[in-house]
Order: sequence, then C-alpha cells, then structure tokens
Amino acid sequence: MKFGTELQAHLTPEWRQQYIEYEGLKTLLFSMLDNKQEYQEEYSENEDEDPDVLNEQFDHSFFEGVMSEIKRINVFFKEKESDAQTRYTKLTAEFHRQLELLHHQSLGKETSDIKGKKVVAVHPARIKKLENKIYEKFRMAFSEYYLNLILLQNYQALNYTGFRKILKKYDKVMESKRGKKCFAAHVRGSYFEKSKEVEKLIESTEKFVTNILEKGDRNKAMQKLRVPPLSGLELHEHSTTFKSGLMTGLAVCILIVIIIASLIKDKIKTDENSLDADEIPALVAFRCTFLLFFFTVLLSWNTYGWRNAGVNHILIFEIDPRNHLNYLQLLTAAMLFLFLWGVTLLLYIFSPLIAPAMKPETWPLIFFIIVFGLLILPAPIFYHSTRFWLLRRIFRIFTAPIFDVQFADFFIADQLNSLATVLLDISFVLCYYSTYWSQGEGACTAPGIWYRILIAMLPPWFRFAQSVRRYFTTSDWFPHLVNAGKYFSSILVIALASVAGIIHKNESGTGLTLLGLDAFAAYVAFACISTLYAYWWDIKMDWGFLDHTSTGHKNKYLRDELLYAGGKKFVYFIIMGLDLALRCVWTINISLADWQFVHKQYVITGTAIIEAIRRAVWNFIRLENEHLNNCGQFRAVRDINVRVITEHTKHDEAKDEDSDHEDMKKRVPSAPPGGGRKLGSGGKQRRSSAISNSSKGSSAPIVTSPGPATVDLNLNTSV
Repeated sequence: MKFGTELQAHLTPEWRQQYIEYEGLKTLLFSMLDNKQEYQEEYSENEDEDPDVLNEQFDHSFFEGVMSEIKRINVFFKEKESDAQTRYTKLTAEFHRQLELLHHQSLGKETSDIKGKKVVAVHPARIKKLENKIYEKFRMAFSEYYLNLILLQNYQALNYTGFRKILKKYDKVMESKRGKKCFAAHVRGSYFEKSKEVEKLIESTEKFVTNILEKGDRNKAMQKLRVPPLSGLELHEHSTTFKSGLMTGLAVCILIVIIIASLIKDKIKTDENSLDADEIPALVAFRCTFLLFFFTVLLSWNTYGWRNAGVNHILIFEIDPRNHLNYLQLLTAAMLFLFLWGVTLLLYIFSPLIAPAMKPETWPLIFFIIVFGLLILPAPIFYHSTRFWLLRRIFRIFTAPIFDVQFADFFIADQLNSLATVLLDISFVLCYYSTYWSQGEGACTAPGIWYRILIAMLPPWFRFAQSVRRYFTTSDWFPHLVNAGKYFSSILVIALASVAGIIHKNESGTGLTLLGLDAFAAYVAFACISTLYAYWWDIKMDWGFLDHTSTGHKNKYLRDELLYAGGKKFVYFIIMGLDLALRCVWTINISLADWQFVHKQYVITGTAIIEAIRRAVWNFIRLENEHLNNCGQFRAVRDINVRVITEHTKHDEAKDEDSDHEDMKKRVPSAPPGGGRKLGSGGKQRRSSAISNSSKGSSAPIVTSPGPATVDLNLNTSV
C-alpha cells in the first residue's frame, strides 16, 4: 500500500489538518523535477555545471516546506502532550480526592468538598455502592484517556514515517543525499520524534488502572484499555460481509416472491384501488415493522458514508469505540428481519391455505410481538449493549426536559420526527388487537380519538422540550428558543390538521362546513410556513450552509469544508433542493388521498418511505457539520466528566459547549480547506500552487471499524 493511502486510512480525522502534507510535498517534488529537467535541457551545452549546484537551485522551496511542516507538527504535538499530562494529573488527583471524601463520610463526619461546601455523612450501607460508582466512572475516564494517548502515539509514528518516506523519495528522484542529511539533522532531533512523554504516560496509565482500579488484575485492566487493532477489525469485517451478503440476497429473493404472490392475489380483486376492511390492520402492522427495518438499512448506509468520508460518528454519538456496531452489522440485522418480515407476509397472504382456522391478521401480530419483545429482551444476546443504549436514549427523550440534552438525544429525537407514522401505527396495532379486533379498523382511526392526536404531537414535543431545556441550561435564547419555535409550529400544524379532519368528517348538515373550509385553509397556510421554517433551519443551522463568517469564501452559499463527493459543490446544491422537495411531501396527501385518487393507506406508506429517505440524506450533512466542529476543537475522544455534578457545573459545561461551538465558527483554520497549505515561500508560484489537498481522501479512525405530521388528513410532516 502506498504511504499516502496508508496515511489517510490511519490518521485521526479530527487532527487531519495537523498531519504532514505528504501529498503536497510529493507534488512539489515532482514539479521541481520537471523544472530541473527543463533547466538541464536548456543548459546541456555547459558540461561544467555541477549537479549538486543544480539541486540547490531547485530544492529551496521543498526543504523550506519540510522545515515548516516539522515546526507546525512540533507545535501541535507539544500542545496535545501538555494537555495529556495535565489530564493525567487531574484524573489521579480527582480519584484520590473523591475516595478521601467518601472515607470521611463513611466515618460519619461532616466534611467539605473542593469548593468548601459542607457534605453530610453517608449511611454505611451506601458507602460500597458509592465506591463502586466512583471506580466505574474512573475506569471509563481512563479508558478514553488511554485511547487519546494511543492516538497521539500514532500521530508521532505516522508523521515520522511520512518525513522518512518523502525525504527518501527526494534523494531518489533528485539523485542527491540532502534528504538523508535533512532527516538526520532535523527530523530525528525534532521534539515530536524524540519525546518519550506519551510512552511514559501510557505506562503510568496501565499501572494505575491495573494496581488501583482493577486491584492488580492486569488482564482485566488491559481488557478495559484495549484498542482494537486494524487487522482484527478487517478480519471481523470479512466474516460480517458474508453474513450481510447472505441476508441481503435472502431479503431480495423473498421480496420477489412477495411481488409475484401479490400480483396473483390482486387478479382476484375487481377494484385495484381498494382495500378490504380486514386488510387494513395487517397493512398497518406490516408497515410499522417494515419502516423500522428500512430505516435501519438507511442508517447502515449513513454509517458507511460517514466512515468513508472520515466523519467520526462514534465520537459524535459518545459511543464506546471498543464496542459498537459497524455498517455491515447494521445491514445484516436489518436484512435478517426484512427476510423474516417477508416470510411472515407470505404466511399472511397464503393463510387460508396454511391455517384456515386462524385469522390472517394474526400473523403480523405475532411478528410485531417478536420484534418489540426482542428489542426489550434483557438477555445478553443479539447486540444487547446496543439495544439498551438505544432504550436508554429513548427513555431520556420521552422524559424530556428532565435530563440534560446530549447530541445523541436530540439526533434520535429528530429521527423520531421522521418516524411519526411508526408511532401512530404502533398505537393502532395496540388499539386494534387489544380492544377492537371484532369492530374493525375504523374504531381505532376515527378523527376524534384524542390519544392519536397526542401521539402525533409527541415527536415535535420531544424536540421542543429539549430545546427549552437547552435554553434554561445555557440562558441563550438563540438558537435554542428559535429552534423550539420551529417545533411549536409543527405542533400547531398537527392540531390544525386534526381540527380540519374532524370538521371534514362532520360537514353534512352540522353547520361546520364553512368552518371546515377555514380550518383547512389555515392548516395549509401554517403547513407551508412550518415547512419553510424547518427548511431554513436545515440548511443554515443543522448543515452550516450560507455561512457568512466563512474565511475562504471558496464554496459560495455553502461552507469552507465539504467532505462528501470529493467536495463537489453541485452535489450539495442537489441535496439542498432535494430536501426542500421532500419536505413538501405532505401535499401528496392532499392531492391524492383526500381527493380519493389513491387509498390513503397507500399514500401514507409511500410518504413515510420518502420521509425516511429524506432523513437519511439529512443525516449525512448534519453529522458532517458536527464532525467539522469537532475538528476545529481537535477533539478526538469522549470527554468523560469525573467531577461531582451540581446544577452550577451543569450550567457552566453547557455554556462552555455552546461557546466552543461559536468559537469554531469564527476560528481561522490552520490550513485553507480544499486548497492545501503553502509549503515554503520560495520558488515559482506554480510550484507552491501544485500542492494538492490531502484532506479530500477518505479515512477512518485507527481504532474504529470504521413538515408537519398529521392525524386524520394524513398530511405527513417532518421536522
């Protein structure tokens, strides 16, 4: 593998701009070679010309660039090394302080915390539990700290290898020994190469975790601190690739069989645009589970795209880098359940032949119970840690605004806004199969059912509550209250849609016909406003486009750095247009379902799939923007808070987080994004401009594998 490719595959994405500009130096070197050959041809008659003198005339800009790179890397490495030293001192001191504080409390004495506040004694029965919490908290903190040290050590090794490779290439191309001399004089003696502080910190961390946190059990300590090697991940991916391919093939085959079976069944029906009353509950139950699995397939697509573009989603979501699902595992799980979903659908279609005594709609109920039962199954099987991570996040979302809001919380809440149809379908399935099985589907979808209106309002309410919580935590009305207004407009649209639907159902002789027309017009007007509001928030706030503080102004109407599609601007403009078009999908409900061109259940299914696709595209750009914010702060691992949390510290941390985000927008990048760094000031302008942008290549972290919802009118909204 060429070193340029190896560098892109092993670098830490958040530090991308701080590595050696290997591709830029290589481009400059070959540009110099072309100039040298032209010069030699021009002066070939002068046989007395010394080759070394010629080299000196053409290598000034190259070695100036090398020295500039060494200096820049030394500065960054010193800064990160100093941070690591400070972090180790603080972690160990805080650990001993908290144990000492707990010891005083265990003696039944009143003592004081770090700020001098009185801390009352603790009952002896709680001491052991509190001690275990302290140990677990610091195990997690030291594991993230250790990961940061490994990344820093990897930074040393990659840059050292990069300088060795490029200077060796210089000697070979220019037929000189100056590269070797430069390497010996400047690279080997540079601070980032000779410093052993990171190695000492790694040893100290291993000893502390082994002797203190794990009571001398080194195997257990190293298991906590382990950093998965790339070779191990590749072997794991090969085995998972086979499973994902197998499951995908089975899912496609079962889909073909379902299409053929449906065509055969439809030949019996006289009206192709109708649904039998007993088919609607089955359609809703099947749609509910299908949308979940289809959305999981889209998430695997997201994960694949994030990994290839170097977007560190593991850090953004605060996931344990040692234990998480990669895109192949997500795809395998989704395709497995899509295959089982297809088998269940075939059993439903041919139920009169297979089980004549059983109602056909029993099959989707069985599958529904299996899926959601497996999701909450406490047994340590089928990605137990991932399932319960998701359940904890969902609990935090449903209890908003009680808990502090983290990125994963509001990101998943955004996904729920695009899965509003799934929540309504779940409520229908519970209603129909528990109470009204014998009364038909109408009893569970009537316009006046209050809980369906509340369920439709839940997704925007979650984000509204989270935004309000962020406001009270930070005291910043912008962007939090403005964002809350966006979701309040969605709640208002849902309410208007519900009123319009109820009036529409009662238009004959009730005196509400005119009011019905007014309510419908108000619904359309507010739906348009809400759609434009949400779209502006997408492109300006969530995606970071229309950035007037852009330093380079290279990508007009976008932002300086673009990671996908090689930074091609037209792709991003297409995505912006697509987002607006798909946000207007609620108009399809008006034009088709409510004018009865197509059965409304078909329309709901189609618009729900379209909204899921729009959200998947939105996810790409949203994570890209968040990743670039992390890159601006050079944040490569999770920040594990080990302090005793109070309301005051929560407020301070939230303010710091927001100020860091604003500083990132104003920050002048260390290198012009998309244009490379100017290595040296000597030589022709053509030589310096020839440096390519090495940040465009894909990379992966060294330790990772890498409009308003409606109720009765079914006018789908997404926020």
